[in-house]
Amino acid sequence: MEIEKFPVNKPLYEQVCEMIETQIIEGNLKIGDKLQTEKELVDIYKVSRTVIREALKVLKEKGWLETHVAKGTFIVHNVTKGIQNSMNIAAHMNPDSWLSNLIDIRLTIEPENAALAAVNANQEDIARMKQAINKMDKALTSKDDNDTFLEGDFSFHMTIVEATGNNLMRVIISPVVNLMRDFQRYHIYQVPGGSQRAQSHHRKIMDTIERHDPKAARTSMYEHLIQVRDDIQNVKAT
Repeated sequence: MEIEKFPVNKPLYEQVCEMIETQIIEGNLKIGDKLQTEKELVDIYKVSRTVIREALKVLKEKGWLETHVAKGTFIVHNVTKGIQNSMNIAAHMNPDSWLSNLIDIRLTIEPENAALAAVNANQEDIARMKQAINKMDKALTSKDDNDTFLEGDFSFHMTIVEATGNNLMRVIISPVVNLMRDFQRYHIYQVPGGSQRAQSHHRKIMDTIERHDPKAARTSMYEHLIQVRDDIQNVKAT
């Protein structure tokens, strides 16, 4: 493998990152491929182990690589992880506004996702939505099982995203919903009846998508997110 001479205007680890990313983007390294060992990468790029380790660390943070103990490092496509890390940092830098900003993003995007899903959803999509709702129903019958409810909630919203047929939408919305879930896990379910209200909205959304009614789906999702926003405001007021 021939490596071009490094430019001098960037740290070496950044240059190694860019060159490995280029290999992935151009298809020379494919999703699922095992990356060379540290020693092999040192020989290929003619840099120190420290440089290679820093480059691999950054690529893992960006969601390009995953390391499995005793197996090695593999090429993956988990770009949402890098986006979520960046959003998480931004949230902690602006703690007073990040939650309302996340709600605004969801109010802007998810009603249209629901409408598009109502047009494009197939029977498999509908079945997965019903599975998620059943999971949340079971969680509501178990005391203090908020984590299971939130897992079902995440699956429900992500199934709607996938039903849109837009492959990029999950990359955009998944980090937002994940950050919201972190808040909900510790705070929002202190609001009496909050999860029950959310579940009622979930059923309405699923019904409108199953009926392939984009206008009603858009409205139902919007009303659900307004309910989530109101519950959050109730938590912050207490």
